[in-house]
Formats: sequence, structure tokens, C-alpha cells
Amino acid sequence: MSPKGSDVTKMENKENKADTKVDIEVAGKIELPKIDVSKYIGEKTKIVSAETHQGAYGYYVKVEGEVLDTIGDGDNAVELRASAIIGLQTDAEGKIGWGADTKMDKFLKVMGVEHFKDLVGKEAVIQTRQSKNSETEFLTFRGA
Repeated sequence: MSPKGSDVTKMENKENKADTKVDIEVAGKIELPKIDVSKYIGEKTKIVSAETHQGAYGYYVKVEGEVLDTIGDGDNAVELRASAIIGLQTDAEGKIGWGADTKMDKFLKVMGVEHFKDLVGKEAVIQTRQSKNSETEFLTFRGA
């Protein structure tokens, strides 16, 4: 369904990642580096992007903060930053947006802005969120 009557005229999958089935003969538990994210909790970071995407479950906004640290070297380097993925809804007329008291509405109120595009350049307080399926903690923003 294409969006009607919204500011979104065309959404593209810039990354264009396709899943590929592979057979891995030897796979098992491996030791991964531990990252202590507790030192970032309560710190402020500047939001550097708030981009709209379309995925398997609909439209969403990916909000990212500044790079806080780089883990690893070369091709294995990973940038550590706070981020949030916030879903958008489509109404009966095909308009894309967010409703009152949704995750997006609450985050925008916490940040003191009217639209997610206005988040870029704002400072947000970092907090952690635990993955639903593991003990992994992710950096996100207070109110998101």
C-alpha cells in the first residue's frame, strides 16, 4: 500500500539487503567481547539522524545518536551509539503517522518537539534496554 496524503512520497530501502540461505558446517557458541555500557547511562548524546524505513512489519523511524566509541579494528570495527526504532501506523485512508499516546508521541513530548524530523541536533539522555531474548543490553534514549 502506498502512502496517501502524507509528507512521505516515496520510501526506498537504501540498504537493499536480501536474505540468503547458507549452510554452515561448523557452528557453535563463540566468545564475544563484553562491552560495559553502564558508563553511558545518564550521559547525553546528540541525535544525528531520524530516518524513515519500510520493513517486513511496516513503516518505522530509526533514530541514531552520535558515535560514542568504536569497538574493534578495520573491517571488524563496530560503532557504539544509542539508537531507537519506533513504529509508525497507517490509518484507514492510507496516511502514515503516529497516534496519541504511542511510543513516537511520548518520545516527541519528552524531547520537546512536534515531529521526528525535529529530533536531529537535539540532545537526548542515554539509557539501556535489555533484549527480549537475551541478556544483551542496548543503548537507547530516555523516553523512546
